[in-house]
Amino acid sequence: MIRPTGKGIWGQLMKCLYEGVVIPKMLYAADIWCSGLVSKSRGNKLNSRGTRGFTSQMSRVQRMATLLITGSMRSSAIDILNAHANVLPLQQTLRKLCFRSMLRIVTLPTMHPLSKGAQAAFNYCEKRQFERWKHHPSPLHRLMNEFQVNPTKMEKILPMHHYLKWKADIETHIVHNMEEAVKEDAAAGEEWRVYLNRSVVDDGVGGAAVLMREGVEVMERRFHLGTKKEHTVYEGEIVGMILAVQLLCKAGTTRGTMALRVDNQAAIRATSTFNSQAGHYLIDIFHNDLHQKKPYGYRLL
Repeated sequence: MIRPTGKGIWGQLMKCLYEGVVIPKMLYAADIWCSGLVSKSRGNKLNSRGTRGFTSQMSRVQRMATLLITGSMRSSAIDILNAHANVLPLQQTLRKLCFRSMLRIVTLPTMHPLSKGAQAAFNYCEKRQFERWKHHPSPLHRLMNEFQVNPTKMEKILPMHHYLKWKADIETHIVHNMEEAVKEDAAAGEEWRVYLNRSVVDDGVGGAAVLMREGVEVMERRFHLGTKKEHTVYEGEIVGMILAVQLLCKAGTTRGTMALRVDNQAAIRATSTFNSQAGHYLIDIFHNDLHQKKPYGYRLL
């Protein structure tokens, strides 16, 4: 039987102490000394016995904490205690900590000393299809075999992309509805205009741009990013913006003002923001192309 005493302030306080003090101290550097115990039993006697032995010892501490959190009787099952205390089982907590550590390692910048070691460990494990083990595997090899995270496919988000006094080389304007967009496009006085869009066709993400001069199509360009499992529609929109700049530069339009028509508000706002976010490296490529070609003026609408 479980009494509802754990819903009070003392139960919440005990849970905070357990998750904020006991777990960090108990599993400190777990990715090093527990790297071989993150997987459940898969026929390997060493990992199976090690996991059961480790979790049985540490589960006693978690059981004491969940009893204090919920105010339950000592005969209550540990699974029920974890569910009522809203605490992960110890095996899942261990995997969570090791997976976080693995993600931190694979997202390190290239100048970090562990970056090359992480890539070498992944290449070694991938070559053996994540099945064969070394005679004396390091914790990094064990984690790579378990989670199979490719460092080259992880996007590195920089904390700072521009200096404080940076200003975008383009003028942006966002309309509120489609009718206003049509009116603004008809009233625009730019001779050169680029219309761009993105699409997801047959599980593939891509971007396209069309260069127009006085209502006549001059040239177009397309680019296929990859599958929708690896890329988003937002990335396809920004790729279309990069293609638009390439079209304008190829056409030799280096004087006057050119207009880029974009139908994604998030992509337009991202061109003038300082915040780091996923896909921001594409925005950096867009700004670098603008800066290198040095056009006289762009309007992003």
